[in-house]
Amino acid sequence: MQTSKQQDKHREQYYQRLKPVLAYIHSQQGQPLTLDSAAALSHFSRFHFQRIFSALMGESLTQYSNRVRLERAASLLFFHPDKNVTEIALDCGYSSSANFARSFKDHYGITPVSVRKTERLRQQLAQHMAPQKLNIELLLQLQAQRMSAHIPDETPVPTRIMNVDTRDLCTLRASEGYHLEGIWQCWEQLHQWAKLQGLDSECVTKLGFGHDNPLFTPLDKARYDGALVIPATLKTAVREPFRLSTLNSGQYAVFNYDDLAGNLLTFQLALYSAWLPHSGYEPDDAPLIEHYNRPISDRNAEDPATRSIALEIWLKVKPLRAGV
Repeated sequence: MQTSKQQDKHREQYYQRLKPVLAYIHSQQGQPLTLDSAAALSHFSRFHFQRIFSALMGESLTQYSNRVRLERAASLLFFHPDKNVTEIALDCGYSSSANFARSFKDHYGITPVSVRKTERLRQQLAQHMAPQKLNIELLLQLQAQRMSAHIPDETPVPTRIMNVDTRDLCTLRASEGYHLEGIWQCWEQLHQWAKLQGLDSECVTKLGFGHDNPLFTPLDKARYDGALVIPATLKTAVREPFRLSTLNSGQYAVFNYDDLAGNLLTFQLALYSAWLPHSGYEPDDAPLIEHYNRPISDRNAEDPATRSIALEIWLKVKPLRAGV
């Protein structure tokens, strides 16, 4: 009979086989992945791939792929007003704006145009609509922030624009998405790993990577990685469930945050709605990063959302391209 440790190891091997499939879905969102191609990427039999994927991911391949495409489309609708609905539909792999609009409304309960029109969104909500998968409250807050972005007090201001060199990281994926309890657990494991390697967990650089936009992605399905910056001598010490990754070099806008953990999401989204459109920069191809200034592994009985946190937010940017 297999031990619990052996069972966990085998399950992790299954997840490892699915990683190329997930990477393709997230990087090639305008080109839907066929069952045959997905099975080939994972090296699982095409006859059993669907059952394996659904069992491990909690969604079918089609459901997962469609959700990722719709989340990207929703972000483009809100953060790229220069693109019309048809352009976004084609960018995200839909054959027409009509097919896109139908899929979007089936998923979110509102039309794509409503994402851009606050009053229409309010009217739809007043018509006793069922609870939506879209975070309507945050969406309305963001629209209000975008409208008032010319007011200095309403716009986050970076403390500096810094250049960062490539750095090696020991990374761990949080098990509960963006839910704070899972993030605390992730960091407890990272601190234990650092201690075993002789690192001072108070001094080592600690970074959190948020890969998905929680305005459109359910919190439990969003991907969060905790990471420690490590010296090259420790690269061989990084083993499952931890993984070796890299912080990309480039230019980062740095923002200070010192407030309740429960308010962090609204502040982060305000960077895109209030600061970025007027900054002369556009976001580079990298997730939002949290650089933690205080210990973050101490958990207690209080609600994590009511805890005060101090950190820096790093947003990878590049000069805004004209005429695109």
